[in-house]
This record gives sequence, structure tokens and C-alpha cells, in this order.
Amino acid sequence: MRLVINNVVLFVGIFCLYLSFSPPINAADGNNPLVAHACQKVKAKDLCISSLMAEHASKSADLATLALISIKVASNNGTNTSFYIKKTLDTKKLEPAVEQNFQDCEDNYISATQQLDGAVSSLVSKNYKDTKMFLESAIDDAITCDNGLRKMPGNQLELPHRNNMFRQLCMNALDVVLFLTTS
Repeated sequence: MRLVINNVVLFVGIFCLYLSFSPPINAADGNNPLVAHACQKVKAKDLCISSLMAEHASKSADLATLALISIKVASNNGTNTSFYIKKTLDTKKLEPAVEQNFQDCEDNYISATQQLDGAVSSLVSKNYKDTKMFLESAIDDAITCDNGLRKMPGNQLELPHRNNMFRQLCMNALDVVLFLTTS
């Protein structure tokens, strides 16, 4: 009897873990029409929709909450990229020029994530002018990192791709905030 209970508990635990990592069942149907509406004018529309729909909170979110979610998605991506940079610097032997570019990008990502924190605070207080300024600064940090990466020999590491994704997520967040302010 005890074995049956342990198996049931194990099954329920694995099932709950699966549900926590799986996308919402109706995500492909766009169960919140505001997501598609908020993403209609962004350059990376598919990325905007998929990144917002991947967040459970977007299911019933209003436009202001979608703007907040889009900033948080960019911030989480920036934090993950920052960890990737740090890990690469700590564990890989890089050419001096590549190492310098990674160090410069590490500084850019520290600044960018701070800017995104400021964007969240200003959005919550409905200071849209500052929200826009903070998002533009985060985008500038990503562009600065990208400019250094373009000069990087080899360019075979994953950072250019990660940086491009971060920049697109920040631009999406800015576009959603701009849409919020004009709606």
C-alpha cells in the first residue's frame, strides 16, 4: 500500500512540475487578444507575442500589465545573458580581444539591467517619460555591446545571438510602453 501511495505522490509531483514548465494550453490561440494588439506595431512581432504568452500573468493582463511583463521578460533575459558572460569569462580561455569585448559587454549588461529596474519602477508610478528613457538606455547598452562584438574575431560564441535577442526584447518592451501611452 505504501508503494502505491509513494508512486501516486511521485506521479503528482512530476505532473505538477511538467505543468509549471509547459506553456498555457491556449497560448497558440492567443487567449488574451490584448497580447496581439499590444504587439501589433513592434518590429519583432512573433517574438513579442511568444514572449508575452509564455508568461502566465499575460493570460488576463491589461495593457499596462503587458507593458510591465514585457520589461520583466527583457530584464530576465538580460540577467541570464549577464550570467552567461560571467561564466564564460570565468571558465573559458579567450583571446585578449574577445575577453575585453566580453568584459565591456558585462559592464553594458550591468547597466542595462539597472536601467530595466528603473523602467519597472517608473512604469509602476506611471511616469512614462522616464520609462521610455530607461528602456532607450538599456537598448543603447545592448547596441554598445553589439558594436564591440562586431569587431570580435571569430564571433563563434553565443553572445552575439544572446545580445541580439536582448536588444529585440528591450525594443519590444519600449514599443509596448509607447502603445500603452498612446492608447
